[in-house]
Amino acid sequence: MAFRAPGLPPTGRNDCRAPALAVMTHIIFSDYRNPAAEEAYEIAWDFLARTGAVRDEFDACVFLAQRITVMVEEGQTNRIRMANRAISEYQRHLDESDDRLRSGGHRVGAY
Repeated sequence: MAFRAPGLPPTGRNDCRAPALAVMTHIIFSDYRNPAAEEAYEIAWDFLARTGAVRDEFDACVFLAQRITVMVEEGQTNRIRMANRAISEYQRHLDESDDRLRSGGHRVGAY
């Protein structure tokens, strides 16, 4: 059975997040006037967790929250568009991290 912090709405059939992250997500987006922000986060998190892309839960939580917050501030209101963009940016972030590790900590293409 998935953990859900008291007082928080259900986040989906199979909530994969650690309890602290579930609370953090709710706190981050609870002040938003745009309900699509929290929904976009949930969609992005669920996809990334189910595909095994989440390596560090805290890093992923912060990354997604920051990206979705920027999108809301840019005027985005479409939860699917925000979720897809956050997923793509997180996957690119992981690829860039992998490239830095393979190159010994240097940015690829930098001297």
